Amino acid sequence: MNRLLLALAGMLTTAMSAWAGNPSDLFSEKVMDFGTTPKGTVLVHYFRFTNTTNQTMSLGTPRVSCGCTAAALSKNSLAPGESAAVIAYMDTRRIPTPNVIKSVIVYVPFLAPNQEEVALRVQTIARDDLMMSPDKFDIGTVTKGQPAKATTKVTFMSDPNWRITEATSTGAYVKAEFKEESRSGSLVTYEVTAILDKDCPAGNWTSDINLKTSNAAVAKLRIPVNVNIVTPVAANPESIAFGNLSVGIASEKKLTLQSGTPFKILDVKGVDEQLKVVIEKADASQTHTIILAANPKALGGFARTVEIFTDNKEQPKIIIPVTAKVIEK
Repeated sequence: MNRLLLALAGMLTTAMSAWAGNPSDLFSEKVMDFGTTPKGTVLVHYFRFTNTTNQTMSLGTPRVSCGCTAAALSKNSLAPGESAAVIAYMDTRRIPTPNVIKSVIVYVPFLAPNQEEVALRVQTIARDDLMMSPDKFDIGTVTKGQPAKATTKVTFMSDPNWRITEATSTGAYVKAEFKEESRSGSLVTYEVTAILDKDCPAGNWTSDINLKTSNAAVAKLRIPVNVNIVTPVAANPESIAFGNLSVGIASEKKLTLQSGTPFKILDVKGVDEQLKVVIEKADASQTHTIILAANPKALGGFARTVEIFTDNKEQPKIIIPVTAKVIEK
């Protein structure tokens, strides 16, 4: 009898601990419409989500409603607070009927804490009379502060009067330009250029160039843009957080500066008797390790802005915010 009661209690505890929500609610978007695309393009989209529960989530292998699309997970298990993505790959070469809407459902099984299946959808119209060469703007890796651009040729083969009327960008640091390159019979080609703003911050960035055209069948065309902006001297981490520090108890953190070419550290400002730095190398090097030692003297907030000066002409100064909360011993 006691064993039965214990088993029932265990089942009740498990049921009470189950998450009451629906995994579908974790996705900010559940549909990706790629719009009109050239047949032959492989379209990729990341359906991102975050585990906002207080329990670990487990997922199974996604399945799809059509062989023209494949799906994968960036992670199969997510601790509370972690993020992941369902990655959908739509191969327009495998879409049997061009020039009509093709929708594919991606089924994502959530195994724990709840067993639910989330349905995501990707769709496109793959045109066999449209070409883009290349089919995306891959600007590549660019040093921060440097201009960059990429071009593609867009050709429509079914309308001698076809025109691109507008080009806009979804990214704040990318603008679009276009010009007619050739017109021969029903074959019309435009050159479209994605231009990167030199003030684009460091990081991996994606956006879209959207084209409006005069033909209702291809009224809107989407061209993805990818770029990776790197700094001449990269700081890792970009800021230092000591967390809780006790008054009079010293704590150390390491900071690494790295560049593609050797450089020297010339000076460091923003330090005092409560925050000191030790530079391991005085000579020019591609990598420098700096030790930051905090020894706060009073309770409350602790914040410093450390300025590191280098002989790198492209990035002569690196700014590192340093924070801590100072508590009693």
